[in-house]
Amino acid sequence: MELALNEVKIQAKKLLKVLKVESDLQRIMPRTLNKLALTSLAELKLKHCLTIVSQQLGFDNWHHAQCVLSGRKKASAPLNTGTFFYPKGSGAFINEWCANYPEAKSTLINKSKSKYLLPYKNQFIVVTKDYISLFKLDENLMRI
Repeated sequence: MELALNEVKIQAKKLLKVLKVESDLQRIMPRTLNKLALTSLAELKLKHCLTIVSQQLGFDNWHHAQCVLSGRKKASAPLNTGTFFYPKGSGAFINEWCANYPEAKSTLINKSKSKYLLPYKNQFIVVTKDYISLFKLDENLMRI
């Protein structure tokens, strides 16, 4: 999951650079910037962009994303894993959705074809190799 955390950090750094340079984005994202209690873009820091990117990925905040993606958060109760593994544009795939982990694991085990299990918020998705390859995920990292 280290790669997922690094990707969030990279996206936040890119967002920070763009927000510092692009004045049009100030008009596009005023509500987001107001939620962070920023009065000007001069106050914008990496920590704010980490929060914005984390929320765009379906997490509550950066701390929540960090706990989930690092594997530190124990799954004693249903865990919101965000939408990191189901980005925009992936709706074109027909995937199998499962409400909980035991159901998803059972679905995965009962398939003869290679399939992969990914989290989505409080649910799970069973996907094919095509899904994995489209988003440039390493299929060797996806094996149980």
